[in-house]
Amino acid sequence: MRVVVFDKIVALAAVLALAGCITGRGGSGGEGGVRRAALAQIIVENRTGEPLHVAFLATAAPGREVVVGAVGAHSTATVAPVLAGEPIILMARTASGAEHRLVARSFEVGAEWTWVISEDATFHLPSPHANAPEGRGGQP
Repeated sequence: MRVVVFDKIVALAAVLALAGCITGRGGSGGEGGVRRAALAQIIVENRTGEPLHVAFLATAAPGREVVVGAVGAHSTATVAPVLAGEPIILMARTASGAEHRLVARSFEVGAEWTWVISEDATFHLPSPHANAPEGRGGQP
């Protein structure tokens, strides 16, 4: 009988401790304790004859590329949301690895923007150290 009571007390204590952990995390801000990411939506209109992968680089964390989707030749696609509120560099990459990059720009939170990649857009193969973190001279 004592074992059953002891088990119930331990189980109750575990439930209370778990509930305390869950409610303790709720104060992180936002609606109901949920912190929303600052994102913007990008639509890519690919007027080139090649399928492209679309990615971005956050200028705050050089070298961290995030691939957000792909768009076929002569087609349009909505890619995964990108960071908003801070400068990012959008890039499109061909199957051969050649890239077309835009200058760093910021998007407003919740914005929707269409990137039209013209049929005569220039693509270049990146240098081996193009995305290397600053201060390391591009060395691994």
